[in-house]
Amino acid sequence: MRSPEELDRIDWPSLHHAYGDGGDVPDLIRALYSGDGDRVDKALGALFNHVLHQGSVYPATVAAVPFLAHAAVHTLHARAGALALLAGAGGQGPVPWAGDEEEGHARVGAEVCGLLHLLGDDDPRVRRHAVRVARRANAQTLPAATRELAATYARDPVPAVRAEALIVLTRIDPDPQARTRRLRDALTDPVAAVRAVAALALLEQEQAPYPADLVAVLADAGGDGELAVNRLEFFPGVGDTDSRVAAVLAHDPDATATVARAWIARGNAEGRGARRAHELSTHWRDREHDTLALLAAALPHPTTPWDLSELLVAVIRWAPGATHPDPSLGDNLMPHALAGTTTAELAQLALGLLGDERLLTAVPDPQPRPLVALAARTHDLDHQRLALRHRHACPDELLATLTSHAARTLLRDLKDLLRRRPTVTLVRRFGDWGIRDTELLDLLADNARGSDDELATAATVAAARLGADPAPALDLLARRLKDDGLYLEEAGRLGPMAVPLLPLIEDRLTDGHEWTRTIAAEAHWRITGDRSKAVPVLTALVESLPAPVLALETLLSIGPPYPPHLRPHLMRLSTTDRRAVSSDDPFAPSTDLPLDTRLRSAATRMLT
Repeated sequence: MRSPEELDRIDWPSLHHAYGDGGDVPDLIRALYSGDGDRVDKALGALFNHVLHQGSVYPATVAAVPFLAHAAVHTLHARAGALALLAGAGGQGPVPWAGDEEEGHARVGAEVCGLLHLLGDDDPRVRRHAVRVARRANAQTLPAATRELAATYARDPVPAVRAEALIVLTRIDPDPQARTRRLRDALTDPVAAVRAVAALALLEQEQAPYPADLVAVLADAGGDGELAVNRLEFFPGVGDTDSRVAAVLAHDPDATATVARAWIARGNAEGRGARRAHELSTHWRDREHDTLALLAAALPHPTTPWDLSELLVAVIRWAPGATHPDPSLGDNLMPHALAGTTTAELAQLALGLLGDERLLTAVPDPQPRPLVALAARTHDLDHQRLALRHRHACPDELLATLTSHAARTLLRDLKDLLRRRPTVTLVRRFGDWGIRDTELLDLLADNARGSDDELATAATVAAARLGADPAPALDLLARRLKDDGLYLEEAGRLGPMAVPLLPLIEDRLTDGHEWTRTIAAEAHWRITGDRSKAVPVLTALVESLPAPVLALETLLSIGPPYPPHLRPHLMRLSTTDRRAVSSDDPFAPSTDLPLDTRLRSAATRMLT
């Protein structure tokens, strides 16, 4: 612990922080001793921003530790803030990284004994941050820290302080029997937050499927708002409670459902119950019905715009695959769809994905994306026409669902859309539908002369597929394929017309990027009808990639026979209860099925 009089003994300019040299640190530390609370707050903000920027530890951070310890004891307004800085100066992870974090951890640990008396401070914020600093106790300070934390845990009147004292004791107490006994005793503590963190700590030591009694305690006590002692506030050296719960429950779907159901019934505090419901289907297959039912139950609870947005995004993620969604889901979405808030469009989109026609009958002037989602779900011509005619129509997600017959019926609207808002997807679909129309060819020719290279290429290829001279498409692709594998898809769409491009395509079969090899293999097969070069490339991708969705779907398009040695791999992808792909492309259209659903479908169809 060093007083501010000693600040000038340090060569601060030689010690860097997030924004350069540490020459400003002495004045910021001196400002902590001011009697002006506003000045102290500004100095604390600057210190967090400079020496602990986004949790990073720098040489200036390490040098500041003994001075911050002195400020925590001797200042009027900076005690809690200085302790929070000290807790962070020991590093963010449970185990400090090498370098500055390791040195910071050691320096904070050396100061712990001189700060333990703050566990008895009148200010609960000071006591709470003193608990967090005690997490950094080292071999010399560990006995005193364990003793004082045990006293705090036994006597402190504030639930958050007691809960965090129990968390730290579980991390630092060198006696494993004492740790376990303390946690077991805490399962019946009168404070919900204490019971919850005790159950969580014990679950972290178990293997799934988890003991029902521990899950029951977490489900009961964790639904109380007290568990949110550090939901959004990172606890240096521990993490945050919500992430720890998610990590534990990711291994046990039944425990996840139990906790989600209980927490939602208790009011879905801070959206934590809804997050568990979303994680149920994120990690496990065939749980979408359960997830949507739980999310439906969460929708009526009061919540913040952020948590509501998170909840609605979860509904949107799982709604496309729902065959018989819970009837209450649409009912509970309606108030949010009509609310006139920033989340209203998300609620409308969820209604559209569910095929709920109240989007048209009860929602005034629905947004374009929800209209597209409704049309894609119902395949109703009137819905499709309405989505295409919206003044701000962006219907790329709808186009994939339009059959050739529907496209011919809606041709006037589709051509109007091509005039107003041409997209690569729309241009490609015209080629897929095979509609021969003179006006359409003129429109494609206009787009082929545009400045957007990708759109111009797609329009040139679509025109060739619809009967125009293929020479311009071949010349354009020959130039662009030399430099960019992006245009392999367009070459494949030309089919046998693209035979002159085969040498360029074959060069890409050994490209360093998996996506490029996949598209090159598909293009080669579509052009030649010969599977001999495509199948080995795709098979190798299926065997090497963790989520070979596109390679599998391309093999499925090519058709059997499939290499026999793929069968065990396909069996695993088809039959595992846990999702082979737990996260999706964040830029994927909302109407898309989850990648894992596509993966399992392709593997299952290949097996049969």
